[in-house]
Amino acid sequence: MSDLLSIGSSGVTAYQRALATVSNNIANVNTDGYTRQDVSLAANQPRQLGGSYLGTGARFDAVQRQYDAFVESNLRNSNSDLQSQKPLLSYVNRLIDVMGDESIGLTTAMNRFFESARDLSSDPASVVSRSIFLRDADGLAARFRQLAGQFEIMDNETRQSVETDVGQANALTSQLALMNKQLAKHTSADKQPSELLDQRDLLLRELSGLVAIKTRFEPNGAVTVSVGDTLDQGILVSKTTARAISVGDSTIEPGKLEFMLDAYGTPETMSSITSGKIGGVMNFREQVLNPAAYSMNDLASTLVTQINQVHRDGLDAEGQLGGDLFGFVPAPSGKAAGMTLLVQDANRIAAAGQFRVIDDPLNSGTAQARIRYAAPEFLGPSQLRGELSQAKAPQIATIGVNIEASQGVASLGLIPIGTQDLSLTLHAPGPGQNLQVLTRDGRHLLGSPLNASQQALLLKTANGMEAGATYSTAQINGVAPDTYLGMDIFMGAIAEVGLEQQFDSTSGEALAPLKNTAKLTGQTFVDSPDSLAAGALSLNGQALPALSGPLTLAKVVNWLNTAAASEPASSRTLASAVGGKLVLSRPAGNTTDDVRLGLGTGTPADLKRLGFDTTLHVKGSTSDDLLIFVSDNSLVPGDPASTVQVTAQFADIQGDMKQTLRASALQVEFTSDQDYKIIDSRTQTVLAERSLIPDPLSATPSLNYRGLKLEFSTAPKSGDQFTIDGNRDGIGNNETMLRMVALEDERLMPGGLTITEAYIERVNQVGNVARQAAIADQALQVVYRQAQEARDSISGVSLDEEASALVRFQQAYQANAKVMQTAMALFDTILQVR
Repeated sequence: MSDLLSIGSSGVTAYQRALATVSNNIANVNTDGYTRQDVSLAANQPRQLGGSYLGTGARFDAVQRQYDAFVESNLRNSNSDLQSQKPLLSYVNRLIDVMGDESIGLTTAMNRFFESARDLSSDPASVVSRSIFLRDADGLAARFRQLAGQFEIMDNETRQSVETDVGQANALTSQLALMNKQLAKHTSADKQPSELLDQRDLLLRELSGLVAIKTRFEPNGAVTVSVGDTLDQGILVSKTTARAISVGDSTIEPGKLEFMLDAYGTPETMSSITSGKIGGVMNFREQVLNPAAYSMNDLASTLVTQINQVHRDGLDAEGQLGGDLFGFVPAPSGKAAGMTLLVQDANRIAAAGQFRVIDDPLNSGTAQARIRYAAPEFLGPSQLRGELSQAKAPQIATIGVNIEASQGVASLGLIPIGTQDLSLTLHAPGPGQNLQVLTRDGRHLLGSPLNASQQALLLKTANGMEAGATYSTAQINGVAPDTYLGMDIFMGAIAEVGLEQQFDSTSGEALAPLKNTAKLTGQTFVDSPDSLAAGALSLNGQALPALSGPLTLAKVVNWLNTAAASEPASSRTLASAVGGKLVLSRPAGNTTDDVRLGLGTGTPADLKRLGFDTTLHVKGSTSDDLLIFVSDNSLVPGDPASTVQVTAQFADIQGDMKQTLRASALQVEFTSDQDYKIIDSRTQTVLAERSLIPDPLSATPSLNYRGLKLEFSTAPKSGDQFTIDGNRDGIGNNETMLRMVALEDERLMPGGLTITEAYIERVNQVGNVARQAAIADQALQVVYRQAQEARDSISGVSLDEEASALVRFQQAYQANAKVMQTAMALFDTILQVR
């Protein structure tokens, strides 16, 4: 009876514990992270009886967690992916609402700005239109600031979100380290409390929602957690140690956040987090918010640069050059946040162009002219040749120049407009060598007349000439003030009045310089058998008579003094021989006139016979671009190239073609229906003589001069005149505001987009991200649900299953209790036997 009783007792005990386990499952059906537990029952050791073995009942073996490591890992990964989409989708939708809103977005403000510019261009003198333009310009700047402010708010929000989530992640890793410490008490996971392991898995799942993790489990259930590419990199938790994540501003890329592990221990740089809630926020910052902010700053910078460039080129209502319309004040979040309107006075709006054209009322034709200016781009040289361009005082540059016989001429480059106090010297010139100075329109200013082949060779756009330039010697070797545009330009040998610095003998202070008489001293004179033709040389602008050879120093001195005898004694140039050198000087007391020994019809070789090198002098500043060549008329085809040495020095280059053109009115006179000439009204200098060239881009005729483009409504007639001036009163035209309006359609942004299109394109890009995020969110929700269902099918508690098990175990319990009752009844029966 005892065997039957013990067997029943073991069954009752086993199923009592089974019922307790099922009850625990039912009680924790809604406990987050709970893993369903199953009871494991085993048969007791059988007992041998005779030749057979009899069973001795059942025993409770263990409680087993229904857990699959792969399914749990898949759930964590899908959780990380899903959580990364939620903040991205939320923030992107907010950004679209901001950028596309009419009250905050840029499209409306830009349209209003250009519309008011269009209205002002139709009536540039209107005070009302100017005020409206100023208001809308200020509104555009304010809209940029508002939008940048919204970007800054979102930047701060996302930054705080990342910092908060990083703090939560650090708290979870600390708890996992403590969990590992508890798990270290046992050597096997089978011996660990199920609730402790459930808590570990729940912490891992919560951590995976913040950042994607990799895990490795020890035999006792302790976990190693990593956020690196491998388990050996970016370790967050190892045994009982947790490493904190820190977040801060990047030192390399402004506006970007960077992460670091264990910043106060063993620092380790982390790659950017791309998954989990933190990854979703970071993706929004790096892929959407920051590019949008950078794009906004680029848009603001380009818009302000282009508008300011147009505005600076215009004239305001008072005839003054326009300044910058917009500017930037320092702002921490970028240029757009600091955009501001600089002009506060409506009269300071530059609506007019810097030039205007006036049709002569007596013109016989009906042509009306329109003027505009664009910085010219010429072919050929843009400065002096080689090292000569670096010869700014105190530097002096010298180069050797080869002149090919097939060409007979070599370019020395360009003397840019505004070049000051230039000296360019031809050393030891050969018999046929000479300097040639021409304007871009073929006005020959200095040198010797060119033959037809030389003209054809030099008057090419490839050499820097204007298209349609014609050759003229009307002003060749002129004498100031009758030179080209009144420039003091001279070729020959020159000596200026000297200045000697004086100091007060008592105080040592500098006094006004003492002027010394001009004195021109040549090199050692060498007698020659040559003669000088009449007019070959000039002295102070007066042609010198002929001088027959041979040339001696005494003969030359007498010749020069005889030629100067007719001049007033107070200004007469005196020639003398000093130490074997020819010396020309003004009389004592004359400290106003310089000495100029120049070329007339002669060549530098003629001047060299008197002991002087030929130098191109520009006193003051050049008023136009000057093309300079060195020629050799002695060469014939087949000769070897000749060489010459050239030295240059200049004080500075401070020229502006546009403002130089504005300084004097230009007269355009048509000498026939096709031919015209351009005259400087101030000096009456003929600047160009050309014929109209058909414009392939326009059906109406036009002409160009140094960047000025004059367009005619119809073909001009012979005798028609047009005056171009600097529009000093600022109301002559609306060119600047028309250019401002044209900016709306100009493709100024990368990709050939207009400013408005670039902004709309950026909004569309944000919208595309939103659509992609919404699609990804839907797909990842499905993936997460599948992972959750897979986990629930293994580890989840089903009340139906547990109710079934409860009934089953209850019946088994009752049956074993009945066995015990039967054993007791049998025992009682035995006791009653007498």
